[in-house]
Amino acid sequence: MQPTTKDLNFIQTLNDRLIRKDSILDLSYDRMGDAGVIFLCRNKDLSHVQKLDLSWNEITDHGLAVLVGTGALPELKHLVLNANQIGEEGAKSLALSKNLPKLETLEMVNNEVADFGALSLVKSQSLLSLRFIDLEMNKVGQQKLTQFPDGAVVSKLRFINLRHNAVGDKSLADWAQAGAFEKLVQLNLGWNQITDQGARILAHSPTLSRLETLVLDSNHIGDPGALDIAGSKHLNNLVQLYMQDNNYSRIGEIALRVMRSRILVEKKRTENILNLNEQRLGNKDMASLAQYEKLNGVISLSLRNNHFDYLGVQDLVNSPFLKNLTSLNLMSNAVGDKGLLLLAESPNLSQLESLNLESTGITALGILALAQSSHLNRLREINLCGNDLREKGLRILASSGNFKNLVKLRVSGVPVGDSGFQALVRSHTLSKLEELEIMGNTITRKSLDSLVSTSKLEQLKKLDLRRNKLKEADLIFLADSPKLQDLDVLRF
Repeated sequence: MQPTTKDLNFIQTLNDRLIRKDSILDLSYDRMGDAGVIFLCRNKDLSHVQKLDLSWNEITDHGLAVLVGTGALPELKHLVLNANQIGEEGAKSLALSKNLPKLETLEMVNNEVADFGALSLVKSQSLLSLRFIDLEMNKVGQQKLTQFPDGAVVSKLRFINLRHNAVGDKSLADWAQAGAFEKLVQLNLGWNQITDQGARILAHSPTLSRLETLVLDSNHIGDPGALDIAGSKHLNNLVQLYMQDNNYSRIGEIALRVMRSRILVEKKRTENILNLNEQRLGNKDMASLAQYEKLNGVISLSLRNNHFDYLGVQDLVNSPFLKNLTSLNLMSNAVGDKGLLLLAESPNLSQLESLNLESTGITALGILALAQSSHLNRLREINLCGNDLREKGLRILASSGNFKNLVKLRVSGVPVGDSGFQALVRSHTLSKLEELEIMGNTITRKSLDSLVSTSKLEQLKKLDLRRNKLKEADLIFLADSPKLQDLDVLRF
C-alpha cells in the first residue's frame, strides 16, 4: 500500500521534531490513530523524550498497549492522552507496564476509563513514580464495580482528578474501601453525583487524613453532609475545601467556614505567629476567623493577598481575641479608607506596632484616620507603598504625633514629589525614624538639598531613593555628601 500525502506529511513533521532531540514531543491533534502510534514506537528513537502529548489522536486500547509495551520511552515523566478512545483495557495495560519507571504525571481527560481501570492505575505495582492522575470526563461511577484490583497504593500518588464523572455514594464507598485515597494530598470530585451519604463516607474515612485540598463543587450535598465534613476527625490537614453549588443552607455554610478557620489556625500558626497569606479568605471567612478563640495570644497576623474588603476588616478589628496583636499585614486587600477608619477606631488593636498597608487602596483620608486615632499611637513600622497618598497624605503623616515612634517608613510609589518628601525630612515628629524607603516617586535635586541641610532626621540609618527623578549629577552629590556618609545603607 502506498503511503498517502497525509502519512508522508506526518512522517516529515515527526522527523523534524525528533531530529532536535527535544525532551518534549507534542503530537497532539495529529489524528495518527493506533497505526501512527505503532509506527512511532517501532521506527523512531524516543529514548530522550520526557514529556509526550498524544491528545486528540483517536488512540484506542490497542494503540496504548503497544505504546507502553515496547519500552520505547524509558525517560518518560509526563504522558498526556487527553481526548482519545481509551477504556478499561488500555488503562490496565498502562497500569501493568514495567517500561515507564519514571512516569510522574498521567493525563487522560475525556476518555472511556471506568472504575476498575482507574483503580488499576491508582494501585499500580509498576508505576512507582506516579504522582498525578487526571481522569476528568471519563466513565468512573457509571457501572457497579464487581471486582477490585489487588494490592495497596505503592506509588508516590498525591493527586487524583475525578471531576465530571458519574461518581456517586456507592462508587465513593468502593474507592474508600479499596484504599485508593490513602496517600492523597489533593482530590477533585467536583461535578459528580455525591449526596449527604457520600459526604459522610468522606468525613469518616481515615484514609483521607493526609488530604490538604478537597473539591466537591457541583454535587448534591445538603446540610447533613456539610455538617459531617465540618465535624470530621480525619480531615484535620485540610487547607482548601471547595463546595460551591451544593444544596446546603446557611447552617452548613457556617459550619464549613468554622471548620476552615479552625484548620487554618491550627496548621498555619507557629507559636504566636499566624501566616494566612494567599488563602483566598473573603469577608465571610474573615467573620468566621475573627470569632475563633484560638486566635487568642497571636501577636503577629499576616493576611496578604486575600479577597476581603472593609467588611472583613470590620469583623477582624472587632475580634475579642486579637488584643495582643502587635503586627498586622493587610497587603493587597481592598481595605480602602473605610477599612482603615474602622481599624483606627478599634480599641482592640491598641498594641499594634507594625502595620502593612501596601496596595490596599487607601488615600490621604485613610492616613488622616490613623493620624487622629486615639488607639494607634504605638506604631513603629508602617508600609504605605502602592497607595494614592500624594503630598497631602505625607504631610498629614509628618505632622501627627501618632507617628512619633516610627522607626521604619515605606512610601514607595505613592506617588509623591519634592513637597511630600520635604514634609518628611523636616518633620518635628519623625525624630526616631531610622529607615525610609521612598522609591518610584518624582523626587528631584531640590529634595536632596533639603535632606542634607536638615537636622530633623539625625537617627536615619537607611535611605532608599531609587527610581526617582534624579540625574547623574544628583547621584554624585548624594555619594559625596558628608551628611550622608554615616548612613548604613544609601540606595539611589
